[in-house]
Amino acid sequence: MQLTLVLSAGGPVGLPVHYAGLVQGLLYRVMENPALKSYLHERGFAYENRRFKLFTFSRLMSGAVRYDRDTGSLLLNPPIYLVICSPVSFILQEIGTGLLRRGRLRLGPARLEVREMYTAAPRVTQNTIRVRMLSPLVVYSTLPTANGRKFTYYYSPFEPRFSELVRENLAKKYALVHGRPAFADGFAIRPVGVTEKDHKITRYKDTIIKGWMGKYELSGDPDLLQVALDAGLGSKNSQGHGCCALVRREREDPF
Repeated sequence: MQLTLVLSAGGPVGLPVHYAGLVQGLLYRVMENPALKSYLHERGFAYENRRFKLFTFSRLMSGAVRYDRDTGSLLLNPPIYLVICSPVSFILQEIGTGLLRRGRLRLGPARLEVREMYTAAPRVTQNTIRVRMLSPLVVYSTLPTANGRKFTYYYSPFEPRFSELVRENLAKKYALVHGRPAFADGFAIRPVGVTEKDHKITRYKDTIIKGWMGKYELSGDPDLLQVALDAGLGSKNSQGHGCCALVRREREDPF
């Protein structure tokens, strides 16, 4: 399920280049149920030794975005769109209700107004779909070094291990959402519109994260692909990564 916000302001909106943490903080802040807010922020849904928040969000999208060298910030021209996805309906209900009650929002230095809000529930009915990333798709492994330390290796969509790790991650989300093992053997993800320009390096708090935008073809069980749309692809979803939207023939761009 998707919740789309249309945000307005009196003029161009200035934000830090790496603003995902601000958006994440806003989503937690508008939740009015303290138990849900605390559960998602501090714990999340547990599967084996992993925890998932089961929500993701897009980059901020607007008609024009430019970098202001004088201030070192991004300038976005309203209206500004934000897409939030989750397979857990009450998470989106809580966020939507909180946003409606407030009406006016503070996102870092910016003051914004919720001009419009609408929901959508795109359904996957086929074994093959195409998606466009609305925020970078992140796939990584934590590997040991010769001196015993660990480092994070981020995979490219053109490496075979990329598809394997996306499948494993998605199967865990499926098990949490449906309460049963996923049929994931036939799953694959293939880049169909990805170039080096789609490689994005972002900073979340003090962590450097590498991910990929672009278009991808997903194949597999439709119910598993549905979880990809609703919960996000790859890792670090609740930090603003892995949000995607269906690409339809009659309209290539979701926004």
